[in-house]
Amino acid sequence: MPISLAEIFDALVEDEAVAIRYADFVRAEKRSGTLLDLACGTGTVSAQLKREFEITGLDLDEDMLKQYGLRNPKLKTFKRSMTDLSGLPNYDAIILFGDSLNYLLTLEEVKNALCEAISHLTPQGVFLFDMHTPLRYAEFKEEYIEEGIVLGYPFQWTIQSLPDQLINHHFAFYDGEGHAQTLSFDQRVYALEEIASILNMNSVVYTVCSDFEPGIDPTKEKYLFTVRRK
Repeated sequence: MPISLAEIFDALVEDEAVAIRYADFVRAEKRSGTLLDLACGTGTVSAQLKREFEITGLDLDEDMLKQYGLRNPKLKTFKRSMTDLSGLPNYDAIILFGDSLNYLLTLEEVKNALCEAISHLTPQGVFLFDMHTPLRYAEFKEEYIEEGIVLGYPFQWTIQSLPDQLINHHFAFYDGEGHAQTLSFDQRVYALEEIASILNMNSVVYTVCSDFEPGIDPTKEKYLFTVRRK
């Protein structure tokens, strides 16, 4: 009963309305040019922007890239970590959405990813990314459990906050005989001040909004950053 994480994400997580919201966030800052979609996943945001931009998708997960290619067959992809963009050209826009930064579990990795993206912007380029606010960590101190059917399989999705600002996601999928296939991964929630410190080490200007609304509000679910080189 093999089932890929990419298929799971498409069925459980990806939301066209959310992808459109992210695409509009990009369009507010840049309308055309080259675009690098970091941790591109299954490519829902790229799909919204591919008529306006020359897009390259980058992800470390081969299954994600396979799903990305099915959705965006004409777009170029790289199997690569977001922490190492060596050898890639500069881009007019670089995006890192879906709380993908939170999948990096050390601040050093986060620093590498942010600095790499900034260093691969064209002079007038823009780097747009999001991350969890502290609310997300607090939200899952009480275990969250979702159950249902996905791709024909019964599933259980558990989310639980752990020590050291970690959030664990655990999936279990069951075949007709009750045999389970499980998937588990962590995210780390970083303080806004930690990210600001990294950005301030670079020659950039940036703004922060919360759930697509202007201003910093820790009671919202995500911070969104707009970064430009000075």
